[in-house]
Amino acid sequence: MGDTRRVKDDLNRGSNDMSTAVIEAFELLNAGTRKHYRGAGDTSTAARERAAREAGISPAQAERLWKRWRTMASVDGDVYRALRNRYWHLCAWVENAAAAMEREQREIEESNAVDQGHPAMGGGMAGASRGSSEQEMR
Repeated sequence: MGDTRRVKDDLNRGSNDMSTAVIEAFELLNAGTRKHYRGAGDTSTAARERAAREAGISPAQAERLWKRWRTMASVDGDVYRALRNRYWHLCAWVENAAAAMEREQREIEESNAVDQGHPAMGGGMAGASRGSSEQEMR
């Protein structure tokens, strides 16, 4: 009788315990789903399936993680690794794009600084024409 109660308590306690890998895997899948969401008319299921295929896992594995992540005790290592690698690739892509934009911004700022250092073409011509008209009047 005592063993039955102890086992029952262990089962109830275990259903609330989930690994950090499950939480991270769900967050990684969620990030991929947000990336693949196409806006109005698209569904989160279709976006999740596109994200799963891109990560190299089956849509069934993604659906299982999506629907059961709160009660799962662990996640398959291959699924976690594939999602993590795809997320890192996505982060690297975003960081590279941000670095490229920063380089372009610096180039534009440098170009504008050079342009501001020289007198404007219109100002130079107007000054020259004024000087010649004054000489004609004398």
